[in-house]
Amino acid sequence: MEKKTSDRFLNVIQENNPDTHNKEHVCLGKNFKTLTDTLPIGILLTSVEGEIINVNPEGLHMLGYSSAKALFDVPIQSFYHDEKDREIFLKEMETGRVRDLEMQFKKSDGSTIWCSMSSVRQTNSTRGSYFITSLLDITRRKEMEQEKSDLLIQLTQTDKLASIGQLAAGIAHEINNPVGYVTSNLNSLEEYLYDIRNYIELDLTLIKGLTETTLPQDLAEMAQKVHKYARDIDLDFLQEDMDELIKDCIDGLDRIKKIVIDLKDFAHPGQKDVEPVDINAGIETTLNVAANELKYKTTVHKELGALPLINGIPQQLNQVFLNILVNAAQAIKEKGEIRIMTWQKGDHVFLAISDTGCGIDPENISKIFDPFFTTKEVGKGTGLGMNIAYNIIQQHGGTITVKSKKNKGSTFTVKLPVPEGTE
Repeated sequence: MEKKTSDRFLNVIQENNPDTHNKEHVCLGKNFKTLTDTLPIGILLTSVEGEIINVNPEGLHMLGYSSAKALFDVPIQSFYHDEKDREIFLKEMETGRVRDLEMQFKKSDGSTIWCSMSSVRQTNSTRGSYFITSLLDITRRKEMEQEKSDLLIQLTQTDKLASIGQLAAGIAHEINNPVGYVTSNLNSLEEYLYDIRNYIELDLTLIKGLTETTLPQDLAEMAQKVHKYARDIDLDFLQEDMDELIKDCIDGLDRIKKIVIDLKDFAHPGQKDVEPVDINAGIETTLNVAANELKYKTTVHKELGALPLINGIPQQLNQVFLNILVNAAQAIKEKGEIRIMTWQKGDHVFLAISDTGCGIDPENISKIFDPFFTTKEVGKGTGLGMNIAYNIIQQHGGTITVKSKKNKGSTFTVKLPVPEGTE
């Protein structure tokens, strides 16, 4: 530290002693300076307004400065990574002391470090009030905490996908059996009805021919009853409608088969290989899976543009689409709309999912992708859904953002890169 800097630091310490000429106090000030110069933590003296009065060598090193001279021209406010943190610090200092306040600081090169900050207020007659603040670098600890959190989220994500995959496999097995024999029975019934209809036609032709001849009274009355009953039940309509009913049943079973296939595609256990992914097809698959969640409260509008294939893990991307769609449906209290749009711009594809739900409070927008953050009632959400979505998109080299207006709805936009050489 420069001699001028050391003198300033010593002067401040001496100013806090009533007998500044007492050799014992001067010696104590020098010893205190020697102690701070060798401490492995940063020590700063600042005015209440933020002027840096002095700093020890470790403090200089932590903030990325080699000389204290340049530091004295920079207010302490400019070192806070978040401007609001300064207000938090001053609020805490109203008690005269702050202990272990964790905040991010900016270094001279623009990088950031995490610090545990403790501070006390000092007052003397010549300088007034000032703060003595210690900074302990806890960046590595924070990184380890983040790594642990990321690992937990990844494990949760993997476990969730595996669970969904196992559930899908179980559902597929349970549904396929009855669907199989119902389909077979309907096909047989369709053949039987074809034969019965031909038989009915022959009967009606026979009866019509008999009525054109002179019959005994009993047979004539029976023929009239047959004709009347055919008119009463509208036999022609029944024969036409039977064909439609059988067709509708077969179409419904085909849809069930497609849902089962989509469930398998949605989250196949252990499927983690990167492959070409059709985003539009993934959306259609996810809409089928989420149909029960959406159909009672929402009308879904789709504007799916022509998209190139991207590289990714389809099961994970489908998980992102599902999380957003389910959140959108839950944000709609009674009846509303969800709009899904896809398009390509340059070397990226985009997906936007908008809803007409309750929206997100402005103070919560910045937290929406944080792990364990949820606005739902206790027990109704883990707070991991959107964080998992965020991490999946990050792992795919993309971004996910949100815009929202309270009581107007929200829009989540996903941006994913197109592989080089793809048109």
